[in-house]
Amino acid sequence: MTQSEFQALVVDTVRTPADAAARVLSSYDLPRQWLWMALVLMCVLNAIVYSISLQLSPPGDPAVMAMIPPAFQSPVLFTVFLCGVLVISVFVLHWIGQAMGGQGQMGDILLVITWLQVMRLLLQAAVLVLSLVTPFLGGLLALIGAIWGIFILASFLDVAHRFDNIAKAVGVMVLALVAMLLGLSVIVTVIGAVVVGGTGYV
Repeated sequence: MTQSEFQALVVDTVRTPADAAARVLSSYDLPRQWLWMALVLMCVLNAIVYSISLQLSPPGDPAVMAMIPPAFQSPVLFTVFLCGVLVISVFVLHWIGQAMGGQGQMGDILLVITWLQVMRLLLQAAVLVLSLVTPFLGGLLALIGAIWGIFILASFLDVAHRFDNIAKAVGVMVLALVAMLLGLSVIVTVIGAVVVGGTGYV
């Protein structure tokens, strides 16, 4: 992919996500092992940007910070947490989509999630830079990105599963969210136990 093709795909993902999804799925037939490696790389890069944003943010209320799960305070734990979330997402979105009549293969969903993580990285970097200039606009961009990101994900899943019905894709997302909350509760519990256990040995 050339730089101009990359830029065009980024713009199309934001403006016409269904067309961008069709292009991604039809043009980039990569080995699954490469896609998993790319997904892990995106986890690491997103965690780095997230860590930088935490370092540049003003100190928060200690009482509020104490309520934040450890996975969101440590770059390493956040990387593990994000990887766990994305791996679960790939499998759950694939299984539920097929259960609802979707035709998307595991590789299709993996490719979709990996590309959207590239978009997430670009958004995080833009929010970070903009927040250094004006925090209000940075927060506004993050909010708009999060809301529009839901529509983009639904559009990509609709194309990947060949639903031709974005409402079905939204249904997959809702059911996947419920399933993932159960899985994430286990991950957070395990990470919390590791942190508490490690603290106990210090």
